[in-house]
Amino acid sequence: MNMNIRVMLRPFLGGLIAALASACGFYKWDMENTCHAVERSKARELPIKEEDVLTVAGWWAAERARSTEGKQLWKAIPSINPGSRAEIIRDSAKEAGVMDCPFADELQAAILAIDLERQQRLQKKLQKSSPADASPAPERESTKADAPL
Repeated sequence: MNMNIRVMLRPFLGGLIAALASACGFYKWDMENTCHAVERSKARELPIKEEDVLTVAGWWAAERARSTEGKQLWKAIPSINPGSRAEIIRDSAKEAGVMDCPFADELQAAILAIDLERQQRLQKKLQKSSPADASPAPERESTKADAPL
């Protein structure tokens, strides 16, 4: 009788093991889709502005997420500081066994470019607001009030 139970359970256990292995594979699949979203979504071939390519590719990857972890990642992305998103995506990809992540690389480069552009605009504003012939303010001694909190 013990042998009959084993024989009966074998297909069930085999199916369960295959399902678990498949579920684990979905997260890797989600992260592969995420990391290669620009290419796989063909976002660059769409009639959209270049600055919208990563957004469209991200939406494409988010819509295709199948694992709980993949869905949670895409649900969390909007609330994550934009400067940290690339690192989190890259770390999640590595955790899933995906070592190459062009999407995270492009995202990081885009964020750095946006930050640089902001700094340049701010610098131009500051240059316009300060008269060219103004002399610098005299230096004063540092006081306790100047100390950081």
